[in-house]
Amino acid sequence: MSVTERCLADPAAGWWTYADIAHRAGLSERTARERMKEWERAGFPVPLPHSRRELRWHPPAVLRWFERVEAAARAAPPQLAVIQGGRG
Repeated sequence: MSVTERCLADPAAGWWTYADIAHRAGLSERTARERMKEWERAGFPVPLPHSRRELRWHPPAVLRWFERVEAAARAAPPQLAVIQGGRG
């Protein structure tokens, strides 16, 4: 990796762009941009104030939001029962 390149979705980075967010979400950048309005209504962090031209976000804030959404989406584990096979 050259000096100018950086790893996508690096939590230690100073800021994230749409590419980083898309990588973290497992989506294409285009899909992440399309979902941003929905995510903003769900409390997605606002962009950094100095990033009007190329939107940038604070990585820890984005990671906390993803953790909250993922925790809320978790369902109770299914109740499984072992049933012996055979003819009924």
